[in-house]
Amino acid sequence: METSTRKRANFDSPAAEGSEPAANVTDSRMPTENPPFTLKDLKDAVPPHCFERSLLISTLYLLLDLAGVFLMYVVAFWVFNASLPLYVHAVFWPVYWICQGCVGFSVWIIAHECGHYSFCNSKRICDIVGLVLHTALFVPYHSWQITHAKHHRNTNRMEGDQAFLPNTRSLLKSENDLEFPNIFWRLVHVVKYLSIGWPGYLILNARGKPYKEYRLRPNHFNPYAPIFSPKDFWDVILSDVALLVWIGVLYYLSAHVYSFGWLVCLYGIPLLNVNMWLVLITYLQHSDIKVPHYAGEEWTWLKGALCTVDRDYGVLNYVFHHLTDCHVAHHVFSYMPHYHIAEATEAIKPILGTYYNYDNTPVWKALWNTDSYCRFVEDSGKILWYKFLPEH
Repeated sequence: METSTRKRANFDSPAAEGSEPAANVTDSRMPTENPPFTLKDLKDAVPPHCFERSLLISTLYLLLDLAGVFLMYVVAFWVFNASLPLYVHAVFWPVYWICQGCVGFSVWIIAHECGHYSFCNSKRICDIVGLVLHTALFVPYHSWQITHAKHHRNTNRMEGDQAFLPNTRSLLKSENDLEFPNIFWRLVHVVKYLSIGWPGYLILNARGKPYKEYRLRPNHFNPYAPIFSPKDFWDVILSDVALLVWIGVLYYLSAHVYSFGWLVCLYGIPLLNVNMWLVLITYLQHSDIKVPHYAGEEWTWLKGALCTVDRDYGVLNYVFHHLTDCHVAHHVFSYMPHYHIAEATEAIKPILGTYYNYDNTPVWKALWNTDSYCRFVEDSGKILWYKFLPEH
């Protein structure tokens, strides 16, 4: 590793040659002072009906998403079994994988709402629907729900956040892959992140809160892992059993009814696309050079909740139920159903002012910039900003 011969640069100093994103970053950073408004001020600005959860409306959205998944599956099933020219398959399958992955992620978001109990007023119904949907998408529902709730309670808190916790400078010195020697390794890192980032988080707690005293990496399938408390034991077990049953169903269908090719083409690859969207969207919502991380008493819940970024995904904003362009409001009102979140966002924008983070950079460019320049934070300090080591 060549840290001793490289010139170190960061976003607190003039930009190095070839590092334009650093040039005016200080001017665009969000403020870190306690906001001049309260959570109550934000809530009072939102029309009361936005907080109403309707089982009927939520179910209709879910049925619409599932109808899209089913119709695409029916067409794909016919193509899979039909004797069609090779060029038809070459065109059809990439289109199917992309479209099915997008609609599949919309189902993921509905399951995510169940985890926040914003699907309806009944927690039992939320848990049943969420368990079924997330299990079908290979997510341990209750296990993820527990750690995701901790993320919402500790957003951008260095000592408590459960997801997208930034690497520190000391870790950078021991991890060669954090200093990309060339553009090829940058690309490899992005592809790796989008392809195995989600299972890496579930199984190895990748980019999660570190537990140095724990001999093994925490994972979402072990009820004794430090990410859980003793009261979570049976919820974790239930999530594991549900996944085992689903694996059994898929094995039976692929081995005795259809084929392994059916499993890969009609289910496996679209699922990879769902996971890709999950990592891409949440990564860009919580990693940005303009957004701080807080340590110690500098962190407050409201300051942390505002440390997320809304981004424009075009028509996919509607497909993804506005999880993309209204994520700030979601962190402030996580119990609000998605069909009210856009209205709530517009209502709180005037109050948030400079505390509202929005970035209209094209998504793939934003991903490249974020992965390139949001490399690490310092090991100490109360307000920590992402820094980077420029290429040479």
